[in-house]
Amino acid sequence: QELIEYKTMDDPSKIMAMKFLARLEFLMQLTRPSWQPIVTLKMVQLSMNYGHSPMSPLCFTYYGMLLARLGSIREGYSYVKIGRKLLDRDGYNEVAGEVITIGTQVRCFVEPVQSANEFFLQGHAAAMSAGDMNNAVMSSLAYAIGSYWAGTKLQILKERFAVLRSLMEKQNNLMLLAHQTPLERSMLMLIGTDERELPDQPNMAGDYSTMLIYFNKMYLTFMFREYEQMMAFAEKYFSYDVNSWSLLYIHTAQAFIGGLVAFWVSRKSNNHIWAERGCEAKFALKKWAESSEHNFQHKVYLL
Repeated sequence: QELIEYKTMDDPSKIMAMKFLARLEFLMQLTRPSWQPIVTLKMVQLSMNYGHSPMSPLCFTYYGMLLARLGSIREGYSYVKIGRKLLDRDGYNEVAGEVITIGTQVRCFVEPVQSANEFFLQGHAAAMSAGDMNNAVMSSLAYAIGSYWAGTKLQILKERFAVLRSLMEKQNNLMLLAHQTPLERSMLMLIGTDERELPDQPNMAGDYSTMLIYFNKMYLTFMFREYEQMMAFAEKYFSYDVNSWSLLYIHTAQAFIGGLVAFWVSRKSNNHIWAERGCEAKFALKKWAESSEHNFQHKVYLL
């Protein structure tokens, strides 16, 4: 309560600095994830030294995500709720979409994902009302990805991804399109779409985008039980060490599928490195299950 009722920032130069850093948060998450904590902590420092600005709900939400990423999910979620309370109290519409979307990613590690995922739609609506098209599309993409891993029917997702793709192409938003396409291609192949009819993968350089491509190829060959191809893609996927300080629900799918693949390869090859990878995945899911048994305990048992 003391943090919510903290003083208001009145230094114009610090208010402008907070706006600049808020823009960087979104860009760093997509392009330089290892730098994101620097931006987040600088925004928190400015808020605590000079008072709350219209960007403070965003900085506390990102700070909550950072804490959750470091393993303190419940504590991180408390800061996410502080960000949302500041947003609701002061009506900072400029960052509302991003605050809700980032906060929902953490919410998915606490509340049942089937219900938590719906809050991305709130983020989309808030971003649209503020004219924030980037975060409107980001919210919709997060909703579609969350819906996939929560078990939504694939035919429904086919339409949802198609609408998103059309919007991204109109905006020439190749960065988010590169994030969507690997999963969209996997989903279409699972419902029997001819490979020649699949959407092309945008040619975007970057470790995270490339890692997503190999993860989805590994996932698809795992589902079709194509062991040799799966192992080749798995080796490429695990070769990427993307230092992301975000905590996204997609990370749970990567841990779960990566763990299943690793244990399969370990059994076939008797290679301890793959067994260790499987155990690391199981440990991560056990940790997440402490904050949400509903979402993760069954995955721990399956591993």
